[in-house]
Amino acid sequence: MAGNLEDLAYNKIKVAIIKGYIKKGSKLKEVSLAESLNMSRATVKGAIKRLVYEGLAEHEPHKGASVVNPTLEEIKESFQVRAQLEKMAVSLTIDKLQPKDYEILRRLIAKEEEILHTKKTNEYHHINDAFHITIAEKSGNQVLVQYIRELMQKTSIYLILFDPFHQLLDVKTQSPYEHKRIVDQLENMDREQAEIEMEDHLLSTMNHIDVKKLVPDDYLTV
Repeated sequence: MAGNLEDLAYNKIKVAIIKGYIKKGSKLKEVSLAESLNMSRATVKGAIKRLVYEGLAEHEPHKGASVVNPTLEEIKESFQVRAQLEKMAVSLTIDKLQPKDYEILRRLIAKEEEILHTKKTNEYHHINDAFHITIAEKSGNQVLVQYIRELMQKTSIYLILFDPFHQLLDVKTQSPYEHKRIVDQLENMDREQAEIEMEDHLLSTMNHIDVKKLVPDDYLTV
Protein backbone atom coordinates (compact mmCIF):
# COMPACT_ATOMS: atom_id res chain seq x y z
CA MET A 1 0.00 0.00 0.00
CA ALA A 2 2.83 2.39 0.94
CA GLY A 3 4.49 1.69 -2.40
CA ASN A 4 1.28 2.47 -4.28
CA LEU A 5 0.92 5.79 -2.45
CA GLU A 6 4.52 6.71 -3.25
CA ASP A 7 3.88 5.89 -6.93
CA LEU A 8 0.82 8.14 -6.82
CA ALA A 9 2.73 10.99 -5.18
CA TYR A 10 5.60 10.61 -7.63
CA ASN A 11 3.28 10.72 -10.64
CA LYS A 12 1.30 13.70 -9.36
CA ILE A 13 4.41 15.76 -8.61
CA LYS A 14 6.01 14.79 -11.91
CA VAL A 15 2.93 15.83 -13.89
CA ALA A 16 2.82 19.12 -11.98
CA ILE A 17 6.45 19.78 -12.94
CA ILE A 18 5.92 18.85 -16.59
CA LYS A 19 2.83 21.03 -16.90
CA GLY A 20 4.60 23.93 -15.21
CA TYR A 21 2.41 24.04 -12.13
CA ILE A 22 5.62 23.61 -10.15
CA LYS A 23 8.12 25.95 -11.80
CA LYS A 24 11.68 25.12 -12.76
CA GLY A 25 14.02 25.97 -9.90
CA SER A 26 11.25 25.78 -7.29
CA LYS A 27 11.92 24.02 -3.99
CA LEU A 28 10.02 20.79 -3.45
CA LYS A 29 8.80 21.36 0.09
CA GLU A 30 7.89 18.05 1.68
CA VAL A 31 5.45 19.46 4.24
CA SER A 32 3.53 21.61 1.72
CA LEU A 33 3.36 18.83 -0.85
CA ALA A 34 2.25 16.31 1.78
CA GLU A 35 -0.59 18.62 2.79
CA SER A 36 -1.60 19.29 -0.81
CA LEU A 37 -1.60 15.60 -1.69
CA ASN A 38 -3.10 14.54 1.65
CA MET A 39 -0.28 12.08 2.13
CA SER A 40 2.39 11.51 4.73
CA ARG A 41 5.66 13.40 4.59
CA ALA A 42 7.54 10.09 4.36
CA THR A 43 5.57 9.14 1.24
CA VAL A 44 6.31 12.49 -0.41
CA LYS A 45 9.97 12.25 0.59
CA GLY A 46 10.24 8.90 -1.19
CA ALA A 47 8.60 10.36 -4.29
CA ILE A 48 11.01 13.30 -4.33
CA LYS A 49 13.98 10.94 -4.04
CA ARG A 50 12.79 9.20 -7.19
CA LEU A 51 12.51 12.53 -9.01
CA VAL A 52 16.07 13.35 -7.97
CA TYR A 53 17.28 9.97 -9.20
CA GLU A 54 15.44 10.48 -12.49
CA GLY A 55 16.97 13.93 -12.97
CA LEU A 56 13.86 16.11 -12.76
CA ALA A 57 14.98 17.40 -9.38
CA GLU A 58 18.30 17.95 -7.63
CA HIS A 59 19.21 17.78 -3.97
CA GLU A 60 21.55 20.12 -2.14
CA PRO A 61 22.75 19.44 1.41
CA HIS A 62 20.99 21.62 4.00
CA LYS A 63 18.75 23.08 1.28
CA GLY A 64 16.64 20.14 0.18
CA ALA A 65 15.36 19.27 -3.29
CA SER A 66 14.30 21.60 -6.06
CA VAL A 67 13.19 21.22 -9.66
CA VAL A 68 16.16 21.37 -12.03
CA ASN A 69 16.57 24.62 -13.92
CA PRO A 70 19.30 24.09 -16.53
CA THR A 71 20.76 26.96 -18.54
CA LEU A 72 20.63 26.99 -22.32
CA GLU A 73 24.41 26.50 -22.31
CA GLU A 74 24.11 23.34 -20.19
CA ILE A 75 21.48 22.00 -22.56
CA LYS A 76 23.61 22.69 -25.63
CA GLU A 77 26.71 21.13 -24.09
CA SER A 78 24.80 17.97 -23.18
CA PHE A 79 23.44 17.56 -26.72
CA GLN A 80 26.83 18.28 -28.26
CA VAL A 81 28.54 15.57 -26.21
CA ARG A 82 25.69 13.13 -26.82
CA ALA A 83 25.95 13.73 -30.57
CA GLN A 84 29.64 12.84 -30.57
CA LEU A 85 29.08 9.69 -28.51
CA GLU A 86 26.25 8.53 -30.76
CA LYS A 87 28.39 9.17 -33.84
CA MET A 88 30.88 6.77 -32.29
CA ALA A 89 28.10 4.27 -31.60
CA VAL A 90 27.00 4.40 -35.24
CA SER A 91 30.58 3.83 -36.41
CA LEU A 92 31.02 0.80 -34.16
CA THR A 93 27.57 -0.62 -34.88
CA ILE A 94 27.41 -0.46 -38.66
CA ASP A 95 29.38 -3.69 -39.19
CA LYS A 96 27.41 -5.62 -36.57
CA LEU A 97 23.79 -5.01 -37.51
CA GLN A 98 21.84 -7.99 -38.85
CA PRO A 99 18.59 -8.00 -40.90
CA LYS A 100 16.57 -8.60 -37.70
CA ASP A 101 18.16 -5.50 -36.15
CA TYR A 102 17.01 -3.34 -39.04
CA GLU A 103 13.52 -4.80 -38.62
CA ILE A 104 13.54 -3.77 -34.96
CA LEU A 105 14.71 -0.25 -35.79
CA ARG A 106 12.08 0.20 -38.49
CA ARG A 107 9.34 -1.10 -36.19
CA LEU A 108 10.39 1.50 -33.61
CA ILE A 109 10.19 4.22 -36.25
CA ALA A 110 6.72 3.04 -37.27
CA LYS A 111 5.63 3.11 -33.63
CA GLU A 112 7.08 6.60 -33.28
CA GLU A 113 5.04 7.77 -36.30
CA GLU A 114 1.91 6.21 -34.82
CA ILE A 115 2.45 7.95 -31.48
CA LEU A 116 2.92 11.33 -33.14
CA HIS A 117 -0.10 10.78 -35.39
CA THR A 118 -2.34 9.97 -32.42
CA LYS A 119 -0.63 12.70 -30.31
CA LYS A 120 0.13 10.25 -27.49
CA THR A 121 3.16 12.38 -26.67
CA ASN A 122 3.54 10.88 -23.19
CA GLU A 123 4.89 7.75 -24.96
CA TYR A 124 7.13 9.63 -27.38
CA HIS A 125 10.31 9.86 -25.31
CA HIS A 126 10.26 6.15 -24.45
CA ILE A 127 10.12 5.09 -28.12
CA ASN A 128 12.59 7.74 -29.23
CA ASP A 129 15.08 6.61 -26.58
CA ALA A 130 14.56 2.96 -27.54
CA PHE A 131 15.64 3.73 -31.10
CA HIS A 132 18.87 5.39 -30.01
CA ILE A 133 19.78 2.86 -27.32
CA THR A 134 19.18 -0.06 -29.73
CA ILE A 135 21.87 1.33 -32.00
CA ALA A 136 24.21 2.05 -29.08
CA GLU A 137 23.87 -1.42 -27.56
CA LYS A 138 24.81 -3.06 -30.86
CA SER A 139 28.17 -1.29 -30.67
CA GLY A 140 29.28 -3.81 -28.06
CA ASN A 141 30.99 -1.06 -26.05
CA GLN A 142 29.30 -1.09 -22.64
CA VAL A 143 31.10 2.02 -21.36
CA LEU A 144 29.82 3.92 -24.38
CA VAL A 145 26.30 2.59 -23.82
CA GLN A 146 26.41 3.71 -20.18
CA TYR A 147 27.42 7.27 -21.06
CA ILE A 148 24.84 7.49 -23.81
CA ARG A 149 22.12 6.28 -21.42
CA GLU A 150 23.10 8.94 -18.88
CA LEU A 151 23.08 11.74 -21.45
CA MET A 152 19.88 10.41 -23.01
CA GLN A 153 18.14 10.66 -19.63
CA LYS A 154 19.46 14.19 -19.13
CA THR A 155 18.47 15.45 -22.58
CA SER A 156 15.04 13.81 -22.34
CA ILE A 157 14.49 15.71 -19.10
CA TYR A 158 15.42 18.94 -20.87
CA LEU A 159 12.90 18.27 -23.63
CA ILE A 160 10.19 17.50 -21.08
CA LEU A 161 10.93 20.63 -19.04
CA PHE A 162 11.03 23.00 -21.98
CA ASP A 163 8.18 21.46 -23.93
CA PRO A 164 5.32 21.58 -21.39
CA PHE A 165 2.63 22.21 -24.02
CA HIS A 166 4.30 20.32 -26.88
CA GLN A 167 5.83 23.47 -28.39
CA LEU A 168 8.45 21.24 -30.04
CA LEU A 169 5.89 19.03 -31.76
CA ASP A 170 7.06 20.18 -35.20
CA VAL A 171 10.58 18.99 -34.31
CA LYS A 172 9.22 15.66 -33.07
CA THR A 173 7.38 15.06 -36.35
CA GLN A 174 10.74 15.37 -38.13
CA SER A 175 12.24 12.72 -35.88
CA PRO A 176 10.90 9.58 -37.67
CA TYR A 177 12.11 10.96 -41.01
CA GLU A 178 15.57 11.64 -39.55
CA HIS A 179 15.65 8.20 -37.93
CA LYS A 180 14.83 6.64 -41.31
CA ARG A 181 17.75 8.49 -42.89
CA ILE A 182 20.08 7.10 -40.19
CA VAL A 183 18.87 3.53 -40.77
CA ASP A 184 19.08 3.93 -44.55
CA GLN A 185 22.74 4.94 -44.32
CA LEU A 186 23.47 2.08 -41.92
CA GLU A 187 21.92 -0.36 -44.39
CA ASN A 188 23.94 1.24 -47.19
CA MET A 189 27.05 0.61 -45.09
CA ASP A 190 27.93 4.29 -45.46
CA ARG A 191 29.65 4.91 -42.14
CA GLU A 192 30.52 8.55 -42.76
CA GLN A 193 27.05 9.55 -43.90
CA ALA A 194 25.39 7.60 -41.06
CA GLU A 195 27.54 9.55 -38.59
CA ILE A 196 26.54 12.82 -40.25
CA GLU A 197 22.84 11.92 -40.14
CA MET A 198 23.04 11.03 -36.43
CA GLU A 199 24.88 14.22 -35.51
CA ASP A 200 22.54 16.40 -37.58
CA HIS A 201 19.52 14.73 -35.98
CA LEU A 202 20.63 15.42 -32.40
CA LEU A 203 21.95 18.92 -33.05
CA SER A 204 18.72 19.79 -34.88
CA THR A 205 16.75 18.89 -31.76
CA MET A 206 19.12 20.96 -29.61
CA ASN A 207 18.88 23.99 -31.89
CA HIS A 208 15.11 24.09 -31.56
CA ILE A 209 15.28 24.48 -27.79
CA ASP A 210 15.25 28.20 -27.01
CA VAL A 211 14.75 28.81 -23.31
CA LYS A 212 13.87 32.47 -23.83
CA LYS A 213 11.13 31.64 -26.32
CA LEU A 214 9.69 28.76 -24.33
CA VAL A 215 9.54 30.63 -21.02
CA PRO A 216 6.78 33.30 -20.93
CA ASP A 217 7.50 36.89 -19.87
CA ASP A 218 5.57 36.47 -16.61
CA TYR A 219 7.44 33.27 -15.66
CA LEU A 220 8.37 33.15 -11.98
CA THR A 221 10.00 30.60 -9.71
CA VAL A 222 8.81 30.33 -6.13
